[in-house]
Amino acid sequence: MLSNYLKGINAESRVVKILTDSGYYILDRRLKTKYGEIDILALKNNTVVAIEVKQRKTLDIARECLTLRQMHRISKALQLIIYQRSTLNTLENYRIDVVILDRQGNYEYIVNAFSFEADTDI
Repeated sequence: MLSNYLKGINAESRVVKILTDSGYYILDRRLKTKYGEIDILALKNNTVVAIEVKQRKTLDIARECLTLRQMHRISKALQLIIYQRSTLNTLENYRIDVVILDRQGNYEYIVNAFSFEADTDI
């Protein structure tokens, strides 16, 4: 039986394949910041995209497991990464997407799943 850590790695690897097949360029994976972690950081059409991956038994359960606190942390983490990487802070478009997966292999890609708001206290 796989640990939760390995299940997460496998789910993220599957999403990376989906993204690259759809024309995304993967910049980084499992980016840790003082605010939280971004599962996948990608670039498509001059837009920086932070992708949160959630895998659960069903798509409905996966859809419900992203909390407001997690959304805020992901937004802050993305903002910090943009601030720290000069190659990213010259771009104008940023968004946060979520990919939910179930154990049967189904997935749903939610573009601009929640708002990315710039904060001045980074």
